[in-house]
Amino acid sequence: MRRKLAVLALPIVATGLLGALASREVAFDESVFVKGLEPAERETILYVWTRDADHEDSDFLAVVDVDPESDTYGEIVATAPTGSAGNEAHHFGYTENADRIFGAGMFSNKLFIYDVKTDPRRPTLLKTVDLNPTGYSGPHTIYAVPGGVMLAMLGKVDGGGPGALMFVDDDGNFQRANPVIHPDGTPGYMYDVGVKLELNRMITSSWAHPGHVKAGDHPAHSGKDVVVWDWNEKKILQVEQLDLAPLEVRWMHGARGLGGFTNAAFGNSVWYWEDADRDGTIEFHRVIELGEGATPADMRVSYDNRYLYVSLWGAGKVQQYDIADPKGPALVSEVAIPQPNMMKLSPDSRRLYVTNSILSSLDGDVRFGAWLIHVGPDGMRIDPDFQPDFQNFATGPAGPHDMLLK
Repeated sequence: MRRKLAVLALPIVATGLLGALASREVAFDESVFVKGLEPAERETILYVWTRDADHEDSDFLAVVDVDPESDTYGEIVATAPTGSAGNEAHHFGYTENADRIFGAGMFSNKLFIYDVKTDPRRPTLLKTVDLNPTGYSGPHTIYAVPGGVMLAMLGKVDGGGPGALMFVDDDGNFQRANPVIHPDGTPGYMYDVGVKLELNRMITSSWAHPGHVKAGDHPAHSGKDVVVWDWNEKKILQVEQLDLAPLEVRWMHGARGLGGFTNAAFGNSVWYWEDADRDGTIEFHRVIELGEGATPADMRVSYDNRYLYVSLWGAGKVQQYDIADPKGPALVSEVAIPQPNMMKLSPDSRRLYVTNSILSSLDGDVRFGAWLIHVGPDGMRIDPDFQPDFQNFATGPAGPHDMLLK
């Protein structure tokens, strides 16, 4: 299926800029601006943003040892509490220099800023920021930008729309916000965000407004919008309706990776987008149709743009697709994991980390955990020695969600 809607078409950025960007290292983080791991550098720490399962005790940042030479490999070696409960610890992200982590309290509307530079294995909470005075709520994706962090906000403090992109500095001080107002004046949704500097484009996606998410009725109130922005001007150029709940924004990598993928969770499909005509207008194609209830939750693209990994929360498995032809993904392999959700890929594209807490209203009685999958051309294999325990904290079970590598 092909859809193309041009609200405003701008030319691709100048050839000279493309040439300069072609020499950039691929960013091994959601944000293209983060200066973190190098391509050949092996991660030794996995940070996991974790919610207390019953919302009675503090949420926390968990530190997992992923150094295979370590005596504590695969173990949780430290936790850094938020000092408060019921935040719904969901997504988090680095600042540009990867010296701080901003953790989002999606239900509490708080930001928790951690120092991970002084002692990476023992993060410390520096500051808690109340976002209510900004007028927006439901911080979701944390995306580092020069001079601060961009937050994808689900909506307003009253629980409704529109969603917005909010900018704060490295101390969490509010700078400005860009609400999602469609060209026809209607309020839009917000969920995830991804920037492609080579095209001067940013794409944002949809979930539901914060009131519906907190009430647990978000499947009935989710959007279908994918919005294409001029990155430099922060102006909306296109609004496209896909299947229900297009969530993750995953651009392909590097100067040649000028397309990307999104997963429609409640539409049980995966879409590919590209600027096929090189005229600044994005085309969208449904490229994977999954069974009813499969619920694709997260996706990752290998850094050579050869493989796409999709977690099927409803189907209980992780799938690997060959995307040599991105409009015709071919299934390579799959492994079974109970309710897999978020994933994180190592810089060498050989290790895929997976967690299985999706949301307090959806988790049910699943046994929480994190998995390491060894991935490559021959398929996927779960590491039997990697078994961090998220069930037996002093405060009881805790739900691991988003992940970062260091």
